[in-house]
Amino acid sequence: MNKRFQIGIMGASEADATLQTLAEQAGRAVAAVGAALVTGGRGGIMEAASRGCAQAGGTVIAVTPYTDMYQVNQWVHYVIPTGMGWARNCISAISGDVIILIGGAAGTLSEAAFAWVYNRPVVALTQSGGWAAKLAGERIDHRREDVIVDCSDITQLESILKTQLARIKVPDGPPRWE
Repeated sequence: MNKRFQIGIMGASEADATLQTLAEQAGRAVAAVGAALVTGGRGGIMEAASRGCAQAGGTVIAVTPYTDMYQVNQWVHYVIPTGMGWARNCISAISGDVIILIGGAAGTLSEAAFAWVYNRPVVALTQSGGWAAKLAGERIDHRREDVIVDCSDITQLESILKTQLARIKVPDGPPRWE
């Protein structure tokens, strides 16, 4: 199989300079592990992560709430315009082999819940606050035995991502459509 890993970064469209710096560093970590970045394509955390990934030579995919292919931040390479508004959060969350939470408001919380339900590993950058800090080390519900991975500092993120990606079982042979 020739599929490249995809890592989603989920966070608010409004972020202060400190959160934007963390998101940019997280985007660089995604590129460093050789994965493509998936975001919502908007501003704030999404734009900063996209900038970090793109500047580090990575690929950036945006799953947007809009129908307009060009209503994205300048760092996006590929656009998936859903026209679904907030309902697109389900698609964003399941488009990553691993999901990273940075800060976050209600939209980030919904993405964390969808990632959990659809059995995606979730990593919370706790130094970013918001839902990331509240959910780190927790189980969202009974469906899984693991917890949301607590990444207390950005310097740990690349190592945590490598560990999470190494656990993913990639199927052999051509895809099966069931």
